[in-house]
Amino acid sequence: MAKAYISIIIVSGKERQVCDALRNIRGVKSADLTTGEQDAIVLIEAPSVEELLKSVVDKVRTIPGMSRTVTNLIME
Repeated sequence: MAKAYISIIIVSGKERQVCDALRNIRGVKSADLTTGEQDAIVLIEAPSVEELLKSVVDKVRTIPGMSRTVTNLIME
């Protein structure tokens, strides 16, 4: 099982809408609004790294209101 944390910068005023949309993506285990450098942190998993990255590119990053993402694959 491949897992990653995604740090997300969201367009101002769209934080709740983006988090709600993230929570509806298959494989997203949590999507939480945060303080600090990022606006949200997501935990996502998939059967393989390839499928995980496909979900990030095709689903997560296409949500309206996204400004920037940083994906950190979990090693252990």
